[in-house]
Amino acid sequence: MSMAAFLFEALIGVLLVGAAVMCWRVDRRLKALRDGQDGLKETIGALNDAVDRARAGLAALDRASRESGDVLEQRTREARALADELRLLTSSGETRLDRFERPRRPQAASELPRERADDGAPRVRDPLKALR
Repeated sequence: MSMAAFLFEALIGVLLVGAAVMCWRVDRRLKALRDGQDGLKETIGALNDAVDRARAGLAALDRASRESGDVLEQRTREARALADELRLLTSSGETRLDRFERPRRPQAASELPRERADDGAPRVRDPLKALR
């Protein structure tokens, strides 16, 4: 074997050792990447579970808000009805108060409303009620 062939084979050997070192380094990096992917898979699975729980929570919240909205709408209708009734009673009370505050002329006994007794004879109702 000649010297040139020996040098050429030595160079090939050195390059083979360099390639083996590079393959070993690439293998370590690929292994770290695979391990990271496993961790990433677990993280993605946990994230999917969290998204599913969030969707369920939002659906429950939507249902509860609809029910609360219905109850609130019903109570609002009841409150409006009560407010209308109170407004009517207040105006009626103010009208009655105005009637009591106005000076009145005394009525003659003949102008007082009369009711009929059981025996058919007319009788005067309570004069205070007649004034109202």
